[in-house]
Amino acid sequence: MLMKSFSKWRKNAPIWAALTRVAFLLTALSLLTACQSFGAKEQIAFESYRDGNAEIYMVDEDGENLVNLTQNPAYDGMPSWSPDGQRLAFASEREGNPDIHILDIESGEVVRVTNGGGFNVDPAWSPDGAKLLFLSNRTYRVPGQGGSLEVQANPKLWTVNVDGVGAKRMTSELGLDMFGDWSPDGRLIVFMSTRDANEEIYLRRADGSEENLTNHPARDTNPAFSPDGRRVAFMSDRDGNMEIYVLDLESRELINITNNPAEDGDPAWSPDGSRIAFISDRDGNIEVYIMDADGSNVKRLTNNPADDIHPQWRPKE
Repeated sequence: MLMKSFSKWRKNAPIWAALTRVAFLLTALSLLTACQSFGAKEQIAFESYRDGNAEIYMVDEDGENLVNLTQNPAYDGMPSWSPDGQRLAFASEREGNPDIHILDIESGEVVRVTNGGGFNVDPAWSPDGAKLLFLSNRTYRVPGQGGSLEVQANPKLWTVNVDGVGAKRMTSELGLDMFGDWSPDGRLIVFMSTRDANEEIYLRRADGSEENLTNHPARDTNPAFSPDGRRVAFMSDRDGNMEIYVLDLESRELINITNNPAEDGDPAWSPDGSRIAFISDRDGNIEVYIMDADGSNVKRLTNNPADDIHPQWRPKE
């Protein structure tokens, strides 16, 4: 129930039974075909409700070769590609609790990574492929008089090794922190926080210091580092509706790249930084779109009455 309510929040935010043998063989064949085509066209994974529950799909950049990667009656969503493009981390309720799992694309094997209580969702791979950044509200302990104090946290950002060990809280006790993303060199993390009483984009450095990058009364959320680490895309309603903005971290120049009366959000950079995938309800329901990084050349990727959200480009080896 917790994951369902959380995923419903995410889905509705303005822009928040084993398989039979035949089905298993069909899935394996689809995965093999997808792997063989890897390199011919760029591919995008995304979360969709088109089969009546949340599943993770993969599709070519031209909208062809749609594959359901998860095929499970439980919630499966919030995909994140490993740096080599061979594994996909995602959140799932298939063992009952919302936890992070990893799917091996070639073998189809799924491994559960987190098992620490609370909900554990929204994974992001570290650039070296060794760790996952994720959102959790698990209980933890902080130093106090005479020992330590147990804290039932607001959702915070944590890291864990991909083998499931070494979980570590990354952000402070203040406010709600979520939607984290690593810089390409692994030294920085961008995330959304409510510690200033509204949604802002923060930057966390390797020394633990944190900076409010947006500092605006509007809602600023869902940040994503560009592949060169120089820019951060995020969604904001500072112009009256949800749009996608790009912030240059050196000059601090901020550009609205969507400029559309619809709700646009959930930005994700292509591996070469030339394009951005995003979601929009500009055609009546939430679909995945692709545009050039300057906001031009917008193309609709998905076309289904159900909601398609959280696009993620598959990295090139």
